[in-house]
Amino acid sequence: MTDSTSSRLITRNIESTALQVLSDTPVLVLQGARQTGKSTLVVMLANKLNCRHLTFDDPNVLEAARSDPVAFVNQYPEGTLALDEVQLFPELLRVVKMSVDNDKKPGRFILTGSADLLHVSGVNESLVGRAETLRLYPFSQGEIANKWDDFVSRVLNGTWIKEDMLCPTRDDYVQMLVKGGFPDAYQRTERRRASYYKNYVAGVLDHDAVAISGLAHLDKLGLLFRLLSAQTSQETIKANLARAVGIPESSMHAYIRLLKDLCLLLELPTWGKNISSRIVSRAKSSIVDTGLASNLNGFDSSALSDLKNSKIYGALMESFVVTELFKQQTWSDVAFSLFHFRDRAKHEVDIVIELHDGRVLALEVKGASSVSRSDCKGLVQLREALGERFLGGFVLYVGKDILPYGDRLYAAPICVLWN
Repeated sequence: MTDSTSSRLITRNIESTALQVLSDTPVLVLQGARQTGKSTLVVMLANKLNCRHLTFDDPNVLEAARSDPVAFVNQYPEGTLALDEVQLFPELLRVVKMSVDNDKKPGRFILTGSADLLHVSGVNESLVGRAETLRLYPFSQGEIANKWDDFVSRVLNGTWIKEDMLCPTRDDYVQMLVKGGFPDAYQRTERRRASYYKNYVAGVLDHDAVAISGLAHLDKLGLLFRLLSAQTSQETIKANLARAVGIPESSMHAYIRLLKDLCLLLELPTWGKNISSRIVSRAKSSIVDTGLASNLNGFDSSALSDLKNSKIYGALMESFVVTELFKQQTWSDVAFSLFHFRDRAKHEVDIVIELHDGRVLALEVKGASSVSRSDCKGLVQLREALGERFLGGFVLYVGKDILPYGDRLYAAPICVLWN
């Protein structure tokens, strides 16, 4: 990907993970929202492999595959066959499975999709044991800055503190929020970015959603998406959404699932059932990119800087941190899962990072340039409940200093995520 402000190629940090998958697994599945750079990543991978690259966006390629799927899938046995936008011909997965069962050598196929292939209508093959799926998100701040951003690993190995760290200003953070990380939107002016997102949303919801789903009220999907963007980083209350959109509450799960399948919506499930029976069970939803969410809410940089919009600013900042961690999760040296925590006693933590062995990092996100002791209340609650399993708690804020706030508690600039 090229950043027009510096005319440089933006390296995708997930590339090394993708090459590892191709070295030991027959099929790599790359999934992500439209225009996150899947095809460009495939080109980058192809430059290091013996690879033939085709896309089902080309009607001639799609027709050839439909005419003789078996010959199409087996056309390049000497190398890697990369096929873009497989959700347009989901029946091909069955043929890929048959081909892999006959030849299990690693790196045979790269399949990309702008939807979760396991939930596309017509898909009845999961490729279990034959494929590994990676999610490609919009640019991370580390990728934009040409840095390897792996916050969790740096906390674990004790290298997350840097005394000479250059921290963004509040205005810089506002620009990050409204620009987002979609490659084609990131490099545009604010006015042109607004036009891009308008057409982007219309294309995905009017075309892709219809192509992969047979739900009855797809004409209301755009309204649902806008409502979710206005509530980004909040708990998803399906009954309220159903009333506002005019979709039966019993069907709301399917529409939210569709937005997740289109890779437009992320969910943080609740965490903590093993420490309390009073956990609130609703997941939090975040739009996959704060630039997209800002545009759907009608905020440019000047509007978002206005103190009247401090609530949505804080919500977008939390979404910003959540999406950065989801991105880093795909290439981190450490496996981790992401949750949020809230109980009925009103103890809450914005983000809980759980390692595979049960140890925990916890984050609070503040859009302010200062931190108070009260901001640590939820972190203290988790620390006391978890004991040695609690590795550290961080109040991430729009400031420049790393400050201790007690045993394993810190205030730290948001940019520690990538600096």
